[in-house]
Amino acid sequence: MAQPQIPIDVDPETGIWRTDGLPMMYLPRHFMVNMQQSIEAAMGIEAYRAILYRSCHLSALQWCRAEARTHGLTPEETFRHYLRRMSQRGHGQVEPASLDTATGRAEIIVRNSAYALGYGPQAGRRVCYVFEGSFAGGMAYVLEASGRSGEPLCLETACLAEGASDCRFEVRCD
Repeated sequence: MAQPQIPIDVDPETGIWRTDGLPMMYLPRHFMVNMQQSIEAAMGIEAYRAILYRSCHLSALQWCRAEARTHGLTPEETFRHYLRRMSQRGHGQVEPASLDTATGRAEIIVRNSAYALGYGPQAGRRVCYVFEGSFAGGMAYVLEASGRSGEPLCLETACLAEGASDCRFEVRCD
């Protein structure tokens, strides 16, 4: 089944790339994997993971707010659109296995994760924690836009790079 095309507008004056009006930077997968590996080596996995979680959470929240306005989407539609766009941008095949927007809970599956494939099975550990803050931030948008309180948390529970069949994430609201 063919994936829908993602609109990319390039400003001829500035060279800025935009999708749905948002300025974007498109990078090769190996760049992102190499950057993650280098930062892990320099500062340690847990320190990088914490920084990445906060920055990805904020970025997902900002993205969802903008996309909901641009496309007139409901909170749940926005979250599903966010996951679909991640798939379309090469992160992997991202989809909810379960989604309960009323409680802020979800299980997300990422097949063919760019990070897990980049690290390879020899990593022997979970390497796709880059998604944790993103999924929590997307769910934070759902709660915010629905007028509900709570802080979603996300944890990677399985990873292709540690031998699982795919990468899995659990989002819950505490």
